[in-house]
Amino acid sequence: MTNAVFTQLDDQAMRERYALICQACESFAGAGNQQLELQLQALEQIIEQELPALARKGSPDNITDLLQALRLEMARFREFCEYPALPSKVVVGLGGSFSAGKSSLINALIGDRQCLVTEVDPTTSLPTYLVQSKSEQTEVHAINLFNRVVSLSHEQFRTLTHEEKSRYGSQVSSLLKSVVVAHPGLPWGNLALLDTPGYSKADQAGSERTDANLARTQLNSAQFIVWLIPADKGTISEEDIAFLGTLDRTIPKLVVISRADKHPTEEIEAIVVLVRDILAKRGLSVLNVTPFSNRPRSMYSVEPLFDYFAQWNKAHRELGFAHQLKRQFMAYQRFIDDKKQEAQRQLSKFNRILALSDDRDVQSDISSLQRKIKNELEQWEHIAKRLAEMQGQFFTQLKQIGDEVGIPLPEPDDLTLLNLESIHLSGLLKQVKDELNVTAIEYDTAIWSPLMRDLPLANLARLLRRDVAAYPALQALQV
Repeated sequence: MTNAVFTQLDDQAMRERYALICQACESFAGAGNQQLELQLQALEQIIEQELPALARKGSPDNITDLLQALRLEMARFREFCEYPALPSKVVVGLGGSFSAGKSSLINALIGDRQCLVTEVDPTTSLPTYLVQSKSEQTEVHAINLFNRVVSLSHEQFRTLTHEEKSRYGSQVSSLLKSVVVAHPGLPWGNLALLDTPGYSKADQAGSERTDANLARTQLNSAQFIVWLIPADKGTISEEDIAFLGTLDRTIPKLVVISRADKHPTEEIEAIVVLVRDILAKRGLSVLNVTPFSNRPRSMYSVEPLFDYFAQWNKAHRELGFAHQLKRQFMAYQRFIDDKKQEAQRQLSKFNRILALSDDRDVQSDISSLQRKIKNELEQWEHIAKRLAEMQGQFFTQLKQIGDEVGIPLPEPDDLTLLNLESIHLSGLLKQVKDELNVTAIEYDTAIWSPLMRDLPLANLARLLRRDVAAYPALQALQV
């Protein structure tokens, strides 16, 4: 602490701050949580040690992103294991840029302008869940960097602002990963409102606490999303549009124009229309675009939003941990499958060359290449087998933990996670033309004419009359 801070705080305040820092640094699990901690550590060992070791033998270029996604999902899973109240709740995530008004909206929803800190420094922002308290008191619990649950008073929690360092000489918030606030004023017992950190690029903020990946993981865990846009911006920014485009499109989203009281009515109406039009043109579906102000007696009160939250309060809670984790394993598996298929295609080509050539030198060279490809194929098959074993261990352990803490987490079937997005047929056929290296006339005769005939789809592969495996673009047309 600086000398200036020492002179500002009395002895009692210093002792209290020191005690809070000690709480936030607690690193030992309680007796009742030791078994759970060992099980969670076993899962994290697969992510932090076993998967990276396997990746060194062969992995996709985005393996770092896959591992980071697993880490973030595990951190979120820990939150739900440590907070028994969360698994049964329908999570409504509030997102937006820094200072978009997320905390102010939550404070307005519960009728307590002092509930959440609305002035948190972006570098120390904490994902904060707000749930209904069963008592008349506001209770605050946090998970620290050692994955221990820390109990805070509401007054202590409210000191975790951007002024903490200058006022107390400490940064307790940097020692915490997430917070749950149980408040008696929350009207909906089935909801958990999630106040996420404002998104940013990691190289701009200098901290993974404000990394877009953290905000994205938190929001994708929600069943509903409220996205806030400050009216001061006049419209939705390109950064907001880009970030919204990376979120799960199946999650219903409500857009709120915050601080609407600072602008004339006609200007707010124009902003609402403009934002709605831009989102529609960019293919981003939303439930509605509505203005809001937390100022008393404002014409843009929080009341119109209550209907949405009341509807969401009746929704069925479905946890997506297993699905999100399985997707990362599947991405790795698809890469391995592609490598194996490529090796098989090369072996098939070499076999055709050997069958057509009588030149001994050519046969010797091709045989040498075949041995090399076979070794590579064996290596990929070994990696695939080890990944399957690792995946089995991971989801068996995950299910056991889920059963113990009351979260049903069976391993999802691969078919349920298939991406069934529509395909652009003309684009695929153009890729086929380029791969076949045919002229426009040949392309029309060989590709379009057979497809235009009124024949059962089962004849499609025969009509193409090509080795589909040799042309990647044709694989999308297989039946």
